[in-house]
Amino acid sequence: MTMQLFSKQKQRARRERLLSQVELSISRKQKLIADELNRRTQHWNRASKLILLLVICTVLGGFSLWLLIQACN
Repeated sequence: MTMQLFSKQKQRARRERLLSQVELSISRKQKLIADELNRRTQHWNRASKLILLLVICTVLGGFSLWLLIQACN
């Protein structure tokens, strides 16, 4: 009984360590992408950035709606 208990604790520790590494990797990639976008748009005015945001939200929202409709059919 105690062997299983320690085994589960080791598995939980491994799983938490793996999840921590995945989280760190995702965070690094998000930062790289954000830094690149900031570099590319640093000379844009506020209106241009808002238009880009609106276009991105519309495209991704439309794609999400399309996926939802396809899943329901």
